[in-house]
Amino acid sequence: MTVECAKCSSYMCRTGSIDVAPVNCPMHGGFPSFADLYADDESRRMAYQSALVEADGYCRWTRVREVAALSRRMGFARVGIAHCADMYREANLVDRFLTGHEIETVLPPRTRHCSPRKQAELFQREDTDFNLIAGMCVGHDAVFIRESHVAVTSLVVRDLRLRHNPVGALYTSRGYLRDALHDTSRRSDPQTFCGTTPERILVAAEQVRTKANRGWCRLEEIMEFANALGARHLGVTFCVGFRAEAESLTEVLRANGFRVSSACCKTGAVPKEVLGIGEQQKVRPNRPEMICNSLAQAELLNREGVELALLLGQCVGHDSATMLRLEAPVVCAAAKDRVLAHNTVAALYELEDQAVG
Repeated sequence: MTVECAKCSSYMCRTGSIDVAPVNCPMHGGFPSFADLYADDESRRMAYQSALVEADGYCRWTRVREVAALSRRMGFARVGIAHCADMYREANLVDRFLTGHEIETVLPPRTRHCSPRKQAELFQREDTDFNLIAGMCVGHDAVFIRESHVAVTSLVVRDLRLRHNPVGALYTSRGYLRDALHDTSRRSDPQTFCGTTPERILVAAEQVRTKANRGWCRLEEIMEFANALGARHLGVTFCVGFRAEAESLTEVLRANGFRVSSACCKTGAVPKEVLGIGEQQKVRPNRPEMICNSLAQAELLNREGVELALLLGQCVGHDSATMLRLEAPVVCAAAKDRVLAHNTVAALYELEDQAVG
């Protein structure tokens, strides 16, 4: 059975009503238990603290502020700021923000070449506790995530065409960008799938970079990257707040010949009380709330055997847990920012405006 949460018509997992969930819902039969998935203390702690950050800053904190809040709650003393060469401006602004919030950072020196592996090695030497991505090329993020020695979260998702607001492609996929996203002749024919070693991923990423002058948005780059890898079965892991975007993304991917499995964050329908969260620690107290079940999302996509996974709008920390557990390489499709309509980079550019003022 293919997991297709993006096509769900009810999302009853949000309320815990498993008994009335659709017949093809992955929660019916053989679903991994919360105790099994979160057997180690660190996984439970990340899930717990991420949920508190979500509730404390819900629709009030920008994503970069959520990153700072989670870092403090988790006791992360040093945070690495990964980025590609043309994203140094944005990475420098992230550094300024976190330093202003009394978080020690490691910012790689400015270079002309992208080097995800060298950045991962640098952060390991510098003994960072947490790493974030402040804009990396498609594929470079996959290598960095795989080789990072600690958990990673996505902050800025590089998209030169859409000024680093990649979710805009989904909002215009039936309008302004319809031809671009559905014209398969603009992209390479799929290659034979030959595995996903870091070396293979870097070769595929470079193939995409050489075609960047075509003016592709990030979603087009992701599809070209998948073709270069020969990956035909893609996984989408998304927040329930991104269910409309997940449906649009799935529609585009399938129109381009990909098989798609998708997993929603509320899958499993596990009440927050199981994690030790009290009523006043919920987003909406005195109402049933399910945890964002990041490890269940990864488990479902692992069972599906996806060849490439796309992160779509997961909360800070929840994305980190999913990345750690996924077996397939991971690329970032869009980051969530409830305050800025998911335009995460806007909070950083505001820092420049404040400095000028």
